[in-house]
Amino acid sequence: MMNEVWKLDKNYYCLYVESKDVMKRIKRYYTDFVLMAEYYDHNGKLQARQYKVEKKRKRVAVRLKNIW
Repeated sequence: MMNEVWKLDKNYYCLYVESKDVMKRIKRYYTDFVLMAEYYDHNGKLQARQYKVEKKRKRVAVRLKNIW
């Protein structure tokens, strides 16, 4: 599994998540993370999600990236 964070523009970061546990945490606790994209495999099963995160929440995004 892979989780990544990168800078999107001046005020936002992108958080790419493949871990189902991290997806559940974001849905429950981090409602201010904006869903940008969902990725599915060839069978239609959810593979990953990509979120738009404000600059002030970068620290949280980096910590979530390190969770497997």
